Amino acid sequence: MSATTIHLRQILFLLCALCGLSGCGQVEPVRNAKQLHAVEYGQRALRAFQLGNYETAENLYQQALRRDVEIENIDGIAVNTLNLARVNRILGRTARAHAYLDALLQDDALQYAPVYLATAATEKAALYLQANDLAAAESWLGKAEASCGDDCPLHGVIANVRSAIVLGTGDAVSSLAWGERAAAVNRNTSRMEYANSLRLLAAANLSLGQFENARSQLNEALDLDKSLGLPLKIREDLLLLARLHDALGQPQQAKRYQERAARLSSAP
Repeated sequence: MSATTIHLRQILFLLCALCGLSGCGQVEPVRNAKQLHAVEYGQRALRAFQLGNYETAENLYQQALRRDVEIENIDGIAVNTLNLARVNRILGRTARAHAYLDALLQDDALQYAPVYLATAATEKAALYLQANDLAAAESWLGKAEASCGDDCPLHGVIANVRSAIVLGTGDAVSSLAWGERAAAVNRNTSRMEYANSLRLLAAANLSLGQFENARSQLNEALDLDKSLGLPLKIREDLLLLARLHDALGQPQQAKRYQERAARLSSAP
């Protein structure tokens, strides 16, 4: 496995900050006890996810989904299915994540809003990207763009994924261009996605030998991820900073960043 693939997987581990995990809830107003319970379970699941308690989050999202299915709350079904796919992706359960997404994309009985279908297709692209299947990732990203439309809120996410795809092919120049486009969209819409853009820009700049640009972008990403309280992303920032100092011929600084990242990995 190439070094590019390894670093790309690190970048993509939590790439997509899509609707469900960024605070998006059900669109319809709460009208009954079942829906109240679904919302309550969803909120508890989000808190568990943010704390890194992914097994707990999965269980709570399943409870939320069950109640939304019982009352055919279409928005809730879509949001919680997407959340379950994302949690399973993070847990490394790729087949289960694909199964949740396929259940949404192949559901002929219910009609989901285009944003949910675009989100599912983007998540499929991220899964294939993690598996280093760039052709499948590109195909699914095209489907996401087709579903998204002009007013879709996912353009910044999609641009991030495309930046990662072309970085995976070794085209750092094109990755940089897509990363800049993504950053321009995400800067004013999502701090989490903007940090992802910065990480991708830094990885592209590292490949191009633009070390000072990479340093600035990684430091900004690290500050953002610390403010958001995202240990996994902080770890990836530190690993990329270690890679940067290694490229600069500064092994002691690289070692310090690696040790800081290792401490996060072993934290309770």
